[in-house]
Amino acid sequence: MPALARRTSKPAAPAPHVDAPGDSTHARLLAEAMKLMAREGMNAVSLRRIVVAAGANNASALHYHFGSREGLVGEITAMLQQWLEPRSCAGLEALRARPHGVRDIMEAAFGPMIEMLQTPGFGRDAVSFIGRLGWDFGEAGQRLSAKLHRRLLGLAVELLEARLPGTPRETIQYRLILSMNVVYYGISYRSYLKRSPFGVMPMSERGNEARERREFMDYLEAGVRNVPGAGLAVSHVAS
Repeated sequence: MPALARRTSKPAAPAPHVDAPGDSTHARLLAEAMKLMAREGMNAVSLRRIVVAAGANNASALHYHFGSREGLVGEITAMLQQWLEPRSCAGLEALRARPHGVRDIMEAAFGPMIEMLQTPGFGRDAVSFIGRLGWDFGEAGQRLSAKLHRRLLGLAVELLEARLPGTPRETIQYRLILSMNVVYYGISYRSYLKRSPFGVMPMSERGNEARERREFMDYLEAGVRNVPGAGLAVSHVAS
């Protein structure tokens, strides 16, 4: 058994409880900005429209709380990172204390991103917001996305190197970045399965979430393993 699988460590600390935005003016601005930017684009929504949607009385409320659009996007990203990073990292760290495979690593790294979809106050808007950071908000968004994912993907690379001997580190890193993008776009636009080229796909129906997740993880695992004939593709399909 590889040394990494035999290594023991202290039990991972439970992920801290982080709520979705509350009902203060600051929280409402965060929630409305996340929703509108996720659905329409990071730069497509005016700051004034966000203020109005949040029900703020002062037209300058957003500038008071966040300073600028970039400050607003940065604070939303930090809020989502506080929810996502501890969950992924706790799952990955826990693998050190027991035998594990590639599938376990992918589940630990990306499972919380899928679970975010079912979290009240976050849901599809949160997932879509993170997905847009890397391609819809320029270099600033790419830096924020890199900061959000750096620790959890770093742990995933370390664990995968032991499971994929002979695979260059940069190759693993690249496959994980592709996997990350597939997760955000794939689960954000799940409704596309209802209007697919094949018609309504059964996986899109309520009650089939477990099967959809299993099929999705099969795809991610195959891509990171580089199984012949398997690959990862980034989809920008809108619902």
